[in-house]
Amino acid sequence: MITFDARRRMFHIQTAEMSYLCSIGQDNRLVHRYWGSRLKDTEDLGELSQDWPVQDAGCSDHGYIPVPLEYRAQEPHTFDEPAVRVRFADGVTGARLVYKAHRLEENSLTITLAEETYPLEVELRYALYGDLPILSRSARFYNGGAGEIVLEKMASATVCLPDEPFWRLTHFAGRWGREYQRQETRLSQGKMVLENNRGLCAAHQLTPFFALDARGEATQTQGEVYYGALCWSGDFKITCERNDRGMLAVTAGVGETDTAWVLHERESFSTPQLLLGYSGRGFERMSETLYDLQYDYLCPRGKIDLERPVLYNSWYPYEFSLTEGNLLGLMERAAALGVELFVVDDGWMPGRTNDRAGLGDWVADPRRFPRGLSPLAERCHQLGMGFGLWIEPEMVNPDSALFREHPDWVLGETTRPRTLARNQYVLNFARDDVRDYAIACIDRLIDEYRLDYLKWDMNRYIGETGWPGAPAEKRAELRIRYIRNVYAVWEHMNRKYPHVLYENCAGGGGRTDFGMAAYADRINRSDNADPVDVLLLHEGFATLFLPKMAGGAGNISPSPNGMNGRVTPLDFRMKVGMMGSLSIGINLLQAPEGELEALKKCVAKFKRLRADLQNSYVYVIASLREGPYAVFQYVNRARTAFTVFAFGHGLHFRDAVPRLRLRGLRPEATYIRERDGLRARGDALMNGGIHVALHGDYEAVVDTYRMEETKN
Repeated sequence: MITFDARRRMFHIQTAEMSYLCSIGQDNRLVHRYWGSRLKDTEDLGELSQDWPVQDAGCSDHGYIPVPLEYRAQEPHTFDEPAVRVRFADGVTGARLVYKAHRLEENSLTITLAEETYPLEVELRYALYGDLPILSRSARFYNGGAGEIVLEKMASATVCLPDEPFWRLTHFAGRWGREYQRQETRLSQGKMVLENNRGLCAAHQLTPFFALDARGEATQTQGEVYYGALCWSGDFKITCERNDRGMLAVTAGVGETDTAWVLHERESFSTPQLLLGYSGRGFERMSETLYDLQYDYLCPRGKIDLERPVLYNSWYPYEFSLTEGNLLGLMERAAALGVELFVVDDGWMPGRTNDRAGLGDWVADPRRFPRGLSPLAERCHQLGMGFGLWIEPEMVNPDSALFREHPDWVLGETTRPRTLARNQYVLNFARDDVRDYAIACIDRLIDEYRLDYLKWDMNRYIGETGWPGAPAEKRAELRIRYIRNVYAVWEHMNRKYPHVLYENCAGGGGRTDFGMAAYADRINRSDNADPVDVLLLHEGFATLFLPKMAGGAGNISPSPNGMNGRVTPLDFRMKVGMMGSLSIGINLLQAPEGELEALKKCVAKFKRLRADLQNSYVYVIASLREGPYAVFQYVNRARTAFTVFAFGHGLHFRDAVPRLRLRGLRPEATYIRERDGLRARGDALMNGGIHVALHGDYEAVVDTYRMEETKN
């Protein structure tokens, strides 16, 4: 619910657990007042309801008092990080934004601010998602005059937090094959900046997310956590600034590298959404809220409730060495295991026997597939499996027909050599003709092969943003236009082919963000499928994203692992694989009968548990970051069933795993363990805990409990 108190000129955005307030000051500036636990009565806000003067020429700080403005512009005599930086046609920079109007609906609010002198308006947009303790913020800029206005910075929002002795910042960082590693930083006076300038594929290094708790006191289950996530898949910048008065402000939005946007007369620009959430019950309530947001609002409607099929992918067995014969052989074996979807990964295009050719030419290699891919698609469907393909629409090899025909489609400058990485160039997706080419290729592939699945990959960063022949202002818009056109293709795919399952891959987990979550049905969690590393990868991933989205080419991968050479038992790999969207990447033509039988049993067990596992909250009961074992508890949304996954690695001296206190259960309900009928109430399981026997290395236990049905 959103209300406006006309007497105090105060806006109150509230849910059952959260309040967010801002008000119009006496000088018509929009001031942030409060964000936190729900306030039933805002009359007693005390000092929070005072009017801060923007300037006080007589104060001892040289006339400057930092004010918690709801949306900061760069303006004279202000020094904190701005949300917007503008340049007007006469060369004047900065803006003084004052309240003009507002439009209020049940779950949305638009507040219009106007520049006092120039014809610039900024609409601040707020939206709620039912009663979840989370809101979205964004901004829309409008030029109502004749002269051009240059937006040199255009963040989605600034949000202010009260002064505390110190704040702790939690975010997720890493690199390729090591995504989502939790980082904690004590914020002192100054700025902490989380920034991506790689153009796309940001989440290898930094996920566009932040969480803050005062004094570092929040735990998984207790304490206040303020968090935000940017719905954007390109460059971003998140600045956490603690000023000399102790006030903390977070400004988040699109990145600033080589970027500006020109507004001509009557033109507008809208920023991506920034999600802002509050938890009064630690980091787990944060995760629950983000899960509910994805289940009920964010992820593609009509498909998020569907169970993800068991998938087989050709990459690990054969990489680029694909032939019709070996793929047909794998299909037969996969179908016999109960696999529901067969994916032909990279290597099916002309000359694609390595990574130096083929990208951009989205037709089958006539030498290895003289009959095309139709025989594969037909046989796959005959076996009762869906058929899927891998593509990389944003990239092109120099050795390709597309590059020879359209070298002007590649990012780069004519005055210097283009950057080649992984033997490929980046196509300029800011161009509409490049976007349209991608759409035409995808439409043809889906129609020709009756595809049930499409994996969109992206395997390098933007090394330069040259756009030969384009005007300077369009060059400065390239990084934003690029991502918008990527989204446009994904929107087209979902609209025209809603039955197709789409996987978002970017060198593994490089596009794991809430922008892509609105389009993709599956996310390649990482190119690293080593099961021990996955225990750490999945912990970070599942803090923010649904476990049913955790895809990849082989959640059950070969051993030894191709990335680190680690040798692990199949049982351990299978049980780790069950925690995500199950996929198999083992060479079934070379696997012994014992392994095939074990895989078949694993697939059957996963299917039996899938409805609950893929509609669950995930609680990290024990982390491999803190000890020699990891325990994940999956509790279905109705809280009528749960599964415990426990993994041991590096246990010594026959040490026993301490009793594990479970979480997220109905206290009064009785739960029955499937394997032996053990009965226990939810409060006993959460307070007394359970014992799990793990010894040495690579031992894994999976136990499912179901709530006892009550008799009427």
